[in-house]
Amino acid sequence: MNTEPPTGDDLQRMLVSMKQTVLDRAGDPRPAPRRRGRRIGIAVGVVALFGLGATSGAVALGMIPQPFTAAAPTTTPSEPTVPSTPASAPVQEIPDPVPTSTPTSTVRAGALPADCRALLPASEYDRLVGATPLRDLAGSEVPSDADGPSPDLTCVWQDPRADVSGLAVDLRSGSAEEIAAYEEQLVRSDYVCSDSGAGRLCKKTTVSEAYPVETAFTYYAEGTTSVSIYQSNFPTNGLLAAIQQQVWG
Repeated sequence: MNTEPPTGDDLQRMLVSMKQTVLDRAGDPRPAPRRRGRRIGIAVGVVALFGLGATSGAVALGMIPQPFTAAAPTTTPSEPTVPSTPASAPVQEIPDPVPTSTPTSTVRAGALPADCRALLPASEYDRLVGATPLRDLAGSEVPSDADGPSPDLTCVWQDPRADVSGLAVDLRSGSAEEIAAYEEQLVRSDYVCSDSGAGRLCKKTTVSEAYPVETAFTYYAEGTTSVSIYQSNFPTNGLLAAIQQQVWG
């Protein structure tokens, strides 16, 4: 005879059978015979089964409530904290950098005057040449130490009784290459050249061997137009600026 208490599935089946028997008897209307000793034995057997580790079976029959297991708290990841700017903090606006442009001189297009009197402003004419008569000699050239393109206009103010004293102006128009080549010839003849506004300015001063007078050579070129000025014992004030106003505006 097996005296070991039932375990596992056998225990589960036995407990279910016992529970069903109790429920059937509870629903029977007939009075059960008073058999005190057998009920005590059944109770003792049940207690013995509980004492032998029948907890799992009792839980399956609903006789012992299942232990309550609290759900683990779920944590929600917190969002990163964004540092806030204090309301009292001053707001600094940095303006966009404005590109600076380097001023450049605009080359002007020279226009040849219609005649020699139009070469000088009417308001400056008497101050610059005074009573010296104008000799408008077509084809004449102003004395120079360099050979250049043929002049388009030649103007000479000179007293017929004078030997070397006088003022002469040549106006030329030519290509940029011709003007650059002429300036190179002037430099080889000891002219000093430099930038002047949008153009080039060359100067040279000599002393006449026959007469103790000073002769000044002035050359200015801008764009495709140039002017050569020859002054011998004929001082002026602002002559080049006056001619620039008439030719280049």
